[in-house]
Amino acid sequence: MRIYDTSQNNYCDFNPSHIVKIYVCGITPYDSAHLGHIFTFMTYDLLQRRLEDLGYEVHMVRNITDVDDPLFAKAKELNTDYISLAEAEIASFQETLNKLNFRPAFAEPKASDYIFKIAGAIKTLIDNHYTYYIDQDIYFNTSRYPNFGKFSGYSDKLLHTLMAERGGNPYLKSKRQALDFLLWKHTSDPKDKAQWTTVIGNGRPGWHIECSVMSADILGNTFDIHGGGADLIFPHHESEIVQNVALHGSQLARHWLHVAPLFMAGEKMSKSLGNMIFAKDLLRKYEPSTIRLALMYYHHRTGGEWQSELLIEAERLLHSLHKAGSQCDDIAATKLLSEVRVALDDDINTVKVIEALRAFTNQAPKHQHNQSSLNPIVSKTLELLALI
Repeated sequence: MRIYDTSQNNYCDFNPSHIVKIYVCGITPYDSAHLGHIFTFMTYDLLQRRLEDLGYEVHMVRNITDVDDPLFAKAKELNTDYISLAEAEIASFQETLNKLNFRPAFAEPKASDYIFKIAGAIKTLIDNHYTYYIDQDIYFNTSRYPNFGKFSGYSDKLLHTLMAERGGNPYLKSKRQALDFLLWKHTSDPKDKAQWTTVIGNGRPGWHIECSVMSADILGNTFDIHGGGADLIFPHHESEIVQNVALHGSQLARHWLHVAPLFMAGEKMSKSLGNMIFAKDLLRKYEPSTIRLALMYYHHRTGGEWQSELLIEAERLLHSLHKAGSQCDDIAATKLLSEVRVALDDDINTVKVIEALRAFTNQAPKHQHNQSSLNPIVSKTLELLALI
C-alpha cells in the first residue's frame, strides 16, 4: 500500500506493524454532520477496511472537540447549555455514521474528559520554558521551534491569513511572534460554564493542545497516521507537531494524510458559511450505500464541487452491480475484487474503484438468468467498500 504523505509532499510506501494506530481529528459538535465531514471520515473508513482486509488490527481514534469557541458561540445563539447541545449533536453524528455503515472507532475521546491531563501537559511546557503569558492566558512560544510553518509549506502571507481565519489572531500586539498560539484561556466569569480549576489556574484549553494530549494518551507519543480535513494542516496540525516535540522529544506521526474539501457554489462546504448538504437529510431519500458510492466519485486529495446528480448515477451503478454480481462467474468476480484492492492500495483511489465497478458491470454477460444471490466474491468486494 502507498499513501500520499503531507509531511513528505509525496507518495510513500505504508508498511506498518501488525497493529495500525491512526488518529483522525473529528467534529466540533455544534451542528449536524455535512457531506464534507462524511467524505473525510469515509476516506479513513475505507483505509481501515482495507487494512483489516490485509490482516492488520486497526486502532482508529476519532476525537470529539467538545471544548471549543464555535460550540460555545452556537449554544449562546440558541440560548441553550453548550453541554446539552454537544450531547445532542454527538448522538446525531453517531446515528448518521451507524446508518452509513462506518466501522466503529477504537476510541472517541472528548476534550472535556481530558481537561486535567491537558493542564498537566501545559504545566510541563511552562516548566520547560516553551510558553509565556499574555495577561493570564498562556501561549506557546514558536521561536523555540524555528521550523514552525515548514510542515504546511505555505507562504508567510498564507500562514498569517489562515491563522487569522482559524481563531489564532496573528495581529495581537502582545504576542512575541505573530504565529504563537493559545494553550490556555484564563476565565474568571462565574457565569461561564466552560471553565475548570487546574494546576495552571482557572480556564479552559486551546484547541491544538487538546488533540496532542488525547492522541498521546490513547495511541502513544508516536503513531502511524494522523490526519483529517486539509483545512487542519495549519494551524492545527502544525501546532500539534511542535507541542509533541516539546512534550516528548519525538515526531507525532510517521505519516500524515489529509482529505480535500467538498464545495458548494465554489466555496468549501462548511458550517461557518452555511453552504452544507446534511447527511441526515440525504438519508431520508437515499440508501446509505448510494450516498457512500456517490462520494467515491471524488478523489480524497482533490475533492471538488458537489454534484447531486451523482446520487442518481450511484443508484444506477449499484443496481447494475447487483445484477452483474448475480450473473458473473468466479473469474470475473475475482478480477473485480483484485482491481478494487489495487485501487484502495493506491492512496485510497476511489476514482479507480468506480472505474473498476463500471468495467465489471459493462463486461457482465447479458444472456444469463439471474442467480438467487450475489456471487460470494462480489459480496466480499461490496462489503470491503461498505456497500452492503
